[in-house]
Amino acid sequence: MERRSPFLATHDGVFAAGLTRVKTSYAFLFYPGSDAIARESVPISEELQGLCRVWLARDPAWSEYESFLPVRRSVAEQSRRKSLRPPLGKVRIKASLRHWPHMAPTCRMLLRSTLTALLLFASLLGHAQGAIGSKDRFPAVRAKAPLTLHVRGNAALWRAGQLPVAAWTDIVTRRAAPARFAERTSILYDDRNLYVRLHVDQRNTPITANARTNDVGFGSDDFVGIGIDPSRDGSRVYYFEVTPAGVRYQQASENARYRPHWRAVARIGNGQWTAIAIIPLAALSLSPKKVQSWRFNFIRSVAASSSRYTWAFNGLMNDGQFGPWPDFTDARFWPSWGPLVFARSQRVARPKPRVDIYTLESFGRDRSQFEQADGSFAPEGVRTAGIDVSIPVTSTLNFVGTLAPDFSNVEVDQQTIAPQEFRRNLQEYRPFFSQGASFINNDAGGSSIQTFYSPNIGAFDRGAKLEGTFGLQQVGILTFRGFDRLTGDTFDDMAFGYKHALPDRSFLYWANGVLAHHSIAGSDTTVQIGTGGRNIKNGFVWAVDDSVERGSWVPNGIAHAGNAFLDVHRPNYEVNLGYQAISPTYNPIDGFLNDADVHGFNAFTFLSGTTKQLRHVGLFLNADRYFDSSGAVHQADFGLGLNLTTKFGLSLDGAGPNVGELREYDLFAGRNCSGAIIGTTTLSGFPCYRGDVTEQFNVMAIPVGYLDGTSTPTDGTISWGVFGTNYLHQYSLISSRPLGHVLTIAVEYDGTFERDIIRGTPNSQWLRRVTLGANLTRHSNVTVSLRSINGLGGFATQTGTNLALAYHRAFAHGDLYLNYGTPAAGSTLHRIIVKYVFRVSGEAGT
Repeated sequence: MERRSPFLATHDGVFAAGLTRVKTSYAFLFYPGSDAIARESVPISEELQGLCRVWLARDPAWSEYESFLPVRRSVAEQSRRKSLRPPLGKVRIKASLRHWPHMAPTCRMLLRSTLTALLLFASLLGHAQGAIGSKDRFPAVRAKAPLTLHVRGNAALWRAGQLPVAAWTDIVTRRAAPARFAERTSILYDDRNLYVRLHVDQRNTPITANARTNDVGFGSDDFVGIGIDPSRDGSRVYYFEVTPAGVRYQQASENARYRPHWRAVARIGNGQWTAIAIIPLAALSLSPKKVQSWRFNFIRSVAASSSRYTWAFNGLMNDGQFGPWPDFTDARFWPSWGPLVFARSQRVARPKPRVDIYTLESFGRDRSQFEQADGSFAPEGVRTAGIDVSIPVTSTLNFVGTLAPDFSNVEVDQQTIAPQEFRRNLQEYRPFFSQGASFINNDAGGSSIQTFYSPNIGAFDRGAKLEGTFGLQQVGILTFRGFDRLTGDTFDDMAFGYKHALPDRSFLYWANGVLAHHSIAGSDTTVQIGTGGRNIKNGFVWAVDDSVERGSWVPNGIAHAGNAFLDVHRPNYEVNLGYQAISPTYNPIDGFLNDADVHGFNAFTFLSGTTKQLRHVGLFLNADRYFDSSGAVHQADFGLGLNLTTKFGLSLDGAGPNVGELREYDLFAGRNCSGAIIGTTTLSGFPCYRGDVTEQFNVMAIPVGYLDGTSTPTDGTISWGVFGTNYLHQYSLISSRPLGHVLTIAVEYDGTFERDIIRGTPNSQWLRRVTLGANLTRHSNVTVSLRSINGLGGFATQTGTNLALAYHRAFAHGDLYLNYGTPAAGSTLHRIIVKYVFRVSGEAGT
């Protein structure tokens, strides 16, 4: 189905067409092929002085819809006449302009009453029924000349690419955006660039624009953006966002460090603002085809009301209540844009090779202290120079290499004193592992097992990778070599991933694995294969996978892990039933899993909706029950979480109980359950199953948020209950806010109070964190972070006071970093690092 231009119905109930001499009137806009209606002020032709002839005909077999002239001539030139089912039942209205003053009063009354009834009927339909979706198609308009970043210039060129005005959707409430948040969008292209213009109205709601540095503080200000999926199968998805102050942000599904050169400006008016972006095609991994068709979408965030809007909508889209927004997986619901036809002599430019050469110098008594794979800090030889390269093999496949990669600057403070039943899953930040990570870790089976988990890898010396897509295939293969100073183990490992997926994910299959060779730990080979699919119409989803592990790392030589699930996913609910079976000795050396030696069922359901009083209400229930090979219950859990988001900014973010039990066994020093007991383990009791103890984890949590999604969020949590051998009280409070247009402050205060259930011994631990950031220029910022952890509670392994300072300045062909200490250390590291990254040819993350 092709998206048509809107029709215009005035407040007098007359269709308007053929705009020449115009005046302004209040009007309704109809959208062919949908039930959506937008109400706003639009130009109305003086030719409405004409006469209107009307026929109303009920025809049960009717299947043709004759279009009226579009509102805008430029859109009319793009529209194609196709058969289209009428939007409002089986009623055909045929109108032509004549001499309005001479129309019979009966005809006038009939016309008004008929259109009023149609408008009333349409208004009673679901708010999102008329939204733009994956079946809609929009013609790609080629720019007649390169456009510039002048907000008020190029009016005629922008009109050529103007899209029909459509009803945007609040992604949280699933309701149409209010009329005061109207948007007008234009998009064009040529052989070098993509040109985007978004003009948004924001009457009676403050425009938030505090940030001044690109890539810093995303989500705290208003923004508009475009999503692009040139692959059409979700394998290469990009977002580009602009704030009212012209600050830029971008994300790419293939690289967490994506930061290409692109340009944008914005201008704030009276109750409105406009953004223009020029995005080089060389910044995108595009197919080399001369004729292409993409998926695309527009998004918008209004910080003052914590509202998020989407141009294309489907009830299965991520609403941002859980995890980051916007979401790459939403691309499968976007409409098509095309065809894009590129000149024969100048096809789409292949991304340029990128060479990053860094030079580093450090000072201070702790200059040789660096973080290890287990989070501790140990001496390492200081690296003063290194290189990272990314060389396109094809337009969508890249060779990535690194030699002496820098591990001097740990960028993310992931310290916490919050208790956790299982191992903590950390965020990867290193360039070599982050580029194309989704092509290596491509498990689509819904399991918590990761065959390859790069944070397991400590400092390494060199690596090489091939990653990217071709056709409907996603591939990734990497190899790396290094030396673990904590254990004296030399490792030389390889990981790979492959996935074939149809664009709508109705069918897919995948394989991934790791071939590890360690001098002390031994060899370990793990391979996983799986398949899955979904029914687009009824929401049925399924997947099954199986992993096999072999090698000297596995005590009995071979181990398995299997996972399968059935799921029904609809706009307002999801029901999932799964089964998991993991061998007692399954434990990939470079992988991640919570526990082994389990088999049993798991299930969850999620219900969500909205009311007049609440922007969002959701209820999440989950349960699992796993047995180990001894026949005992190894793990059992039940959780209930209530989510509420009010219209005045107060929210509950998963309030409810989590009840669980986990079996623990003694760990022996010798083989065959011999030797001294050196500890306990919850991973697996095989083969001994001695000293078994079932620990309870029954915690009630009340997490409360206020103004989340705005520039001044505050979140607090209170939890209490039995947690292993202790009775626990946990408190957490975190807030941030801008201090003018330059400074931003964030504060956090956490407390953990525990009492030993058997001995009655109390212990406590406290975390205090203050971070002050300064947006110096559009390309530079400085951050000061002070964190203190004290007490004997035992959840944080590193205590002390840590001060860290960081300055960053981005240049056209490089980056300068000045750092004191590191935010990841338990206590202050007395070291100063000066690093410059010189970038040749390509751009960061491309």
